[in-house]
Amino acid sequence: MHIHTIVTKELSLDSMENCVCFNLRWVSRAFSQYFVSALNHHGLLPTQTPILAALAAKQEASMADLSDWLGMDRTTLVRNLGPLKRDGLVRATGQGRGNKGSLALTPKGHSALEKFIPDWRVAQQNIVKTLGAKRWTQILQDLERAALAVNN
Repeated sequence: MHIHTIVTKELSLDSMENCVCFNLRWVSRAFSQYFVSALNHHGLLPTQTPILAALAAKQEASMADLSDWLGMDRTTLVRNLGPLKRDGLVRATGQGRGNKGSLALTPKGHSALEKFIPDWRVAQQNIVKTLGAKRWTQILQDLERAALAVNN
């Protein structure tokens, strides 16, 4: 059964179908499924590619630095790094917690990211085309402002 409906009347926050958390998670799942479907032939998940892109930009980073930069908790980062390390896309050196070890993108990781990016751009463009570029820019700004407000 599908309980989500598009709000056509005045917004009522008393209605569970208008729950902010539920709707953000619902939309996030829908977009994640779209990106997985559009890009699964690359063998990368939408949760893994920001890690590759961050390491491509930083060249090398500690687990703590990468976690902070991506705004990703360490448990999620570790879970997503596992397959990337196993598949030879990311190299980990050193041992231990915090800043004692470092992560770097391997040549295979660079190659995988280069092959991934053109298809990712097409998927991005499809979503932005649906929403409109101006509207998407405003949504991003609103979401960032809201995230900062609830975390302060």
